[in-house]
Amino acid sequence: MSNENRLVKNMVIGAAIGALVSLFHKPTRDQVIRQGKEISEKTIEFCKDPSKLTNEVKEKVEEVRKTIDEVSGDVAFVNEKFQELRKTTPQVLELIEETKERFSKKE
Repeated sequence: MSNENRLVKNMVIGAAIGALVSLFHKPTRDQVIRQGKEISEKTIEFCKDPSKLTNEVKEKVEEVRKTIDEVSGDVAFVNEKFQELRKTTPQVLELIEETKERFSKKE
């Protein structure tokens, strides 16, 4: 057996043991049971009416699209401000240098 196969096998065994140990914790066990029931109910519901699944997927895709649009707008705004800052920074540095020179001459 190659090392790669052993690694995968041991990872699966470790994950299974971890999952079993976590089920000793009652709140975790209750949550797993509750989520299992919800998944089962949803699966039955989608099997009876596949259009519900299609509609939910479309809604999620639209939510993701809106989020991407918002993030794109935010990135564009930040980029615009960064470009403005890049343009004004040399001017500000020059102004500071001039002010420093004038105060140095007075002393």
